[in-house]
Amino acid sequence: MDFLQSRRFLDTLPDWETGRPPTGPIDDYLPRMRALLARLENPERAFRSVIVGGTNGKGTTGSFISALVTASGRRVGFFSSPHLHSVRERVRLDGIPSEREAWAAGVARIRDAAVGFETEGVGGFSKFEALTALAALLFEDAGVEVAIFEVGLGGRYDSTNAWDHEVSVLTSIDLDHVEFLGMTVEEITRDKSHIARRDRPLFTPSSQHESVSAVLKNRQIEVGFDLRWVESEAVQTVGQPLSSDVLAENVSLARAVASALFEVTDETMKVALERHEWPGRFEIARTVPPIVLDGAHNPAAARRLVESLRRLAPKWTFVVGGASGHDARGVMEALRPVAEEFRPTRSDHPKALPWSDLVGYAGDTPCEFLPPGVEHLRTFLRDVEGPTCVTGSLHLVAQARRALDLPAELDGITEDVLLESLTCLSMAAEEEGFSLEAVSEDGNVLLVRGLQRPTYFLRNKHPFNDYVTARLAEDKAYQYELFTQAGLPVPLSMKVFNPLADERFNRYRTHSSVDDVLSDVEDRFTYPVVVKRNQGSMAQGVYLEGSREGLRARLVNMCESSGLFQNVILVQAYVSGPEYRAVVADGRLLLAYEKQAPETEIVTDDLNPLHHQSGRAVRVEDPNLLKALGEIAESLYEVLPLGFCAIDLIGGQEGLRILEVNPNPVCYFYNSEYGREEFVEIYRKLLRRNLAQDALNVRPMPEEPVAPADGPAV
Repeated sequence: MDFLQSRRFLDTLPDWETGRPPTGPIDDYLPRMRALLARLENPERAFRSVIVGGTNGKGTTGSFISALVTASGRRVGFFSSPHLHSVRERVRLDGIPSEREAWAAGVARIRDAAVGFETEGVGGFSKFEALTALAALLFEDAGVEVAIFEVGLGGRYDSTNAWDHEVSVLTSIDLDHVEFLGMTVEEITRDKSHIARRDRPLFTPSSQHESVSAVLKNRQIEVGFDLRWVESEAVQTVGQPLSSDVLAENVSLARAVASALFEVTDETMKVALERHEWPGRFEIARTVPPIVLDGAHNPAAARRLVESLRRLAPKWTFVVGGASGHDARGVMEALRPVAEEFRPTRSDHPKALPWSDLVGYAGDTPCEFLPPGVEHLRTFLRDVEGPTCVTGSLHLVAQARRALDLPAELDGITEDVLLESLTCLSMAAEEEGFSLEAVSEDGNVLLVRGLQRPTYFLRNKHPFNDYVTARLAEDKAYQYELFTQAGLPVPLSMKVFNPLADERFNRYRTHSSVDDVLSDVEDRFTYPVVVKRNQGSMAQGVYLEGSREGLRARLVNMCESSGLFQNVILVQAYVSGPEYRAVVADGRLLLAYEKQAPETEIVTDDLNPLHHQSGRAVRVEDPNLLKALGEIAESLYEVLPLGFCAIDLIGGQEGLRILEVNPNPVCYFYNSEYGREEFVEIYRKLLRRNLAQDALNVRPMPEEPVAPADGPAV
């Protein structure tokens, strides 16, 4: 199972977050979780654990407990929800999201444990229950000493409450999820207090509502847990211009909890404060004018947000979203006292509320719709002139972080990467006077009129290539055969046909077994080697293996999980060096850039530097390198005459080597660095040259390349 397959398996499970809760009685929830853990040999027993419940501040408190454990020199795991950018954020080891490989291996063990699970008599487990078990597995495998588990919903029946934790924590409690937990604060407190255990400590802030405190005191008598009230202390975070009362409360609570596990010195506290990061929770993304990102999604959190915002400015513009199941009306009412304007919008979460619902909650505050999507957020936040806060939905905050180009660990590319091509096309068509319209409900298909025939564009896919030539270019195995025959520079490559494939494919079989493949590889190559499927894009299904054991496990996984018509695997010599992309039309180099990322951020299951947190496209300016890239582009065109494509190359000790050709290039990464002007001009020329209806009515292609003032010829 690879990472993509692991995500798909998890997405097939019942999921509270997407409105597909598990069926069956609620009394089965904890027995079901315990049955799943038992099938996994109870990994939750391998470490000391802390459970963190409450309404607001759970994530911040848990993350700071984690920071304190790390600062003390101990290994720590932190399970939290929801995530901002990557589902792997939910299972952190020493503050770092889980690696894809470990994640996929853990999910495979859970999938195996699911075989025959119906015999347990407690129904099928949910996605959140699987994630809880996955966290315990990965924490056990990593040898963590302390693990922190954030409650997902409530407390009493939550999967994180299926075993006895050493320490329990309840952060600030208020109304939220009333349809599940109760209509009063007292009912909600009682549900959440079930995370406490007899004779074990339960930490909670002394600032709790009187009604909350009363319920906790009664529960202390009933259950016999050690109730410990925590006073807030002043806190000054490094790099932040202010310290909110909320932050002080959560940090003080975290220190008290950590002190129950080990000694927390002033130096430990200092180091934790310096290193602690919890994006999306009162995150000051820009200081002049201030832009604050905060996932406040209930009225109590919104009121606390307002208290902190007042320290920065008296009035704010709020970009606000909401989700079903949360009190969006109460959130916006809480924000009104400091709201100069509301800009309601919608995140891309399936439970996000339509913006029209939010408009009715604005009261007398001016309100104007902001179209959904990262691109509209980017434009709006770039041009704001006054204090602005994005809030109401953590999913909306995640989109704002992408719009502001803040660091993010992603599971893969996002839709805006592919849709950037349509944006450039739209701008080019408008400048050329062609009619353009969206012809699919999702906006992924555009129709250009005014050409020789109605012409469609699908995201980054375009009509500038011959169909068969484009299909050949999409198959890496055929690419390498053609390039090798033509003498083009490519890494040493070996095509493998899945030895486990159906007998109908016997004519294609290259090896009798996986071990036969392994022996052949070791006769031809030295480690490390690159392993990839013949089809795929955006570095999905490309792996670097450095040992016999790793390669064998990878080959077995790829062969066993192959679809009926997905049986070709390539093994290649690994070439170390800078990686380049050349953008080409009809064999002519248009522009080129280097894919750069710090070496420490490259991981084995995504070798593309641009897919990592600090990846950058850096324009190639060296005339000798541009000449060499141009010569390869011309030679490649003689083999694969593509009208528009990108060539990925790597500069090794023996010179440039072609990694692959992409017949449907994306422009997102280059445009993020240099703007859209060059790619808009590329699309203008492609439209004019290839698809113009009447050559007399359009400007002809220039005889010579046009050279921008600050870049190579396009």
